[in-house]
Amino acid sequence: MPFVFGPYPILVCGPAPLADLVLDGLHLEGRKAMRIDAERLATLDPRRIRTLILADPPDAPELVAAIAARAEPSGRRMRRATQRLILMHGQDPPPSLPVPDPSGPLRLETFAIRNRAARALLNRWPLHLGMDPRFGQRPHLLIAGFADPAQALLVHALRLIQYGNGRPRISVVCEDSAEVATRVLDAYPQAPAVADIRFASLEDLAGLLSGIRRDNRGAARQTDAQTPDTEPPVTLAAVCLADAQGEGLELARRLVDELATLQGVSPPILLETGPTAVPGGPSVAGIEDWDGQIIPVSHLREVCRASVLLEGRGDEVARTIHDHYRDSIAAQGRDPNLEPAGQPWELLAASYQQANRHQADHVWAKLAVTDARAVPEEMVESFVLTPLEVERLAIIEHERWAADRHLDGWSYAPVRDNQRKHHPQLIPYADLSEPMKDLDRFAVRGLPTLLARQGLGILRLLIVGIPQPAAGCPGGMRLRRLAARALDRLVARYPDRALVLASTLADRRSRELVREAMDREQGVGLFLLLPRPLSLVLADLTDPHDRRDFLTLAARAERRIGLNGDAELATWLSERADISLILGDRVPEGVVEKRVRLDPSGSCLDWNFEY
Repeated sequence: MPFVFGPYPILVCGPAPLADLVLDGLHLEGRKAMRIDAERLATLDPRRIRTLILADPPDAPELVAAIAARAEPSGRRMRRATQRLILMHGQDPPPSLPVPDPSGPLRLETFAIRNRAARALLNRWPLHLGMDPRFGQRPHLLIAGFADPAQALLVHALRLIQYGNGRPRISVVCEDSAEVATRVLDAYPQAPAVADIRFASLEDLAGLLSGIRRDNRGAARQTDAQTPDTEPPVTLAAVCLADAQGEGLELARRLVDELATLQGVSPPILLETGPTAVPGGPSVAGIEDWDGQIIPVSHLREVCRASVLLEGRGDEVARTIHDHYRDSIAAQGRDPNLEPAGQPWELLAASYQQANRHQADHVWAKLAVTDARAVPEEMVESFVLTPLEVERLAIIEHERWAADRHLDGWSYAPVRDNQRKHHPQLIPYADLSEPMKDLDRFAVRGLPTLLARQGLGILRLLIVGIPQPAAGCPGGMRLRRLAARALDRLVARYPDRALVLASTLADRRSRELVREAMDREQGVGLFLLLPRPLSLVLADLTDPHDRRDFLTLAARAERRIGLNGDAELATWLSERADISLILGDRVPEGVVEKRVRLDPSGSCLDWNFEY
């Protein structure tokens, strides 16, 4: 008799530990799910279930074919509701699978574990987390170790690493680095056309780091001569070793020290900890609760969450891009269902789905370059990109598209040849014809409409810089009251801007102001400015309360921007802040023209512009 499950809408089958992780992820988000073994799967009537997840099983094509055959309707009257069959596999491309009848009830979906993990990780901790592209800084991703998901991270980073500010950098340090380099470049021979990629052994880590000048901003301007002393310092790192919580943690700590000593920076470091790390759960053994720099992650647990595996979290914008494309085909009087790239998302070939995903994932980089943020649509009246912004983003979009083509094996040729993967548009944006440039311009002009179809609007940032408070400025209740008054007036004066505070957080009074603002007004963001390594900042905070205070706020920062000393900090505040928030009776030199002075000693709130 066929095996039927009534109370469990989701069934999971596959080898441990992946199937157990899937089950944990589903239960964690309140989904009713049950694991079954291969024997029970063989007697399963797929017409009586809602969702079946195959967690990377052996002989997947034969298994899918057998399930599809049993899903065909019989002569009996049966429920015709759609049944989802999700096949989890290692990485793209998926295995060759039988295609179920499109008119039948079974819907087959493939889920590439490592590729989706890389997307999830770089969406949650983006490449601009540790830098400011508007200040001329360039992304430099350091991958230490090459266990999973290192290669997937490298490849997806290449798709996202274009910020329009010079040639980006990816460095890989691992055992057998020559062998890894050969493997990567054989699989992606066009990768060096996208970014500068270096491979070195773990023993050469110090030499690799010491050859990089700290002046990230100056380096970004010298894009024509990429010599070792003009390369950008590391802005984000990922540690991927098989012994995650032993050698991996040791290597992460080594990176913290050597990046601080040799480059003077403290970028976020993602530490792959294996499936034992629970996102949002307890810290990994050996990492202090308030480490401030090492971020434990588990790529397997990240993708086994119900929101990612079942609901396609991260695919919302990609689906919207595809729906917009289908609408544009229909508007031209053509039937999108008759075109390979116009099929409904569920029937769309994996290559087209991936192209939409890659374009969607880069939306957040474009917003970072524009100093803007996506917010609920009801918070925005209107948003239009300026002509200068359109042109800047069109250049970046062309670079992103070219990177995607290069990674798929395409190269330049004057005549397009799909069989040989030759394309005449794989040239710099400046060399494109105006009609070709217009295609990129059209793509970026549609960004507000694209997000609007997701219920999102775009707000420009209002960056409020907080210089070092005056020596005699008191903190406490008076300062917090003045901060609340200033915040209320700024929000009322700039209702169409998203408020972001920029501070080193090194001073207790600055932290009081930032906390008051972030706790008082929803949506207030924080840029943590680091003119010196984090270890030196923490060493100065000898009071345990001050240390916890700093790290608690630092964990809420949406960016942590490394700067080259106090001089570059002053330059950043003068060039990037829209308004300066001065604490005390002294106005420091170099602050921006618009400023608000908070002087708690006299309960004074002094504005030098109309609000």
